[in-house]
Amino acid sequence: MSNNPETNKETTANDQVDSRIAAVRDLIFGENIQQYNSEFADVYNKIESLKNSTNKNLTEAVTNLENKLADLESLVDHKFQDLNDDLDKRLADLDDEKADRRKLGKALEKIALMLQE
Repeated sequence: MSNNPETNKETTANDQVDSRIAAVRDLIFGENIQQYNSEFADVYNKIESLKNSTNKNLTEAVTNLENKLADLESLVDHKFQDLNDDLDKRLADLDDEKADRRKLGKALEKIALMLQE
């Protein structure tokens, strides 16, 4: 703290203003000021409690949604893999069917040649 006389005058002036405000407050609110302060403190505590609860619920909801999205992503990837495997199998079956037709065609050609002889 400084020993500046101007600072001391300002502090004294502020103290006088504060005491005047306190006097006016006491005149307006009287003895109920403690009850009002208590009720305001209760309201502020309830607001803080609700704020904390809301933040906690929001965090849990975000975590839950992230987990569900990860599960959905895994499920979709699994389904795409199953569809891809099924498509590959069907393509392989088609190739086998074409190969069988070629073999059948060649066999028929051999039979035709044998019949011509």
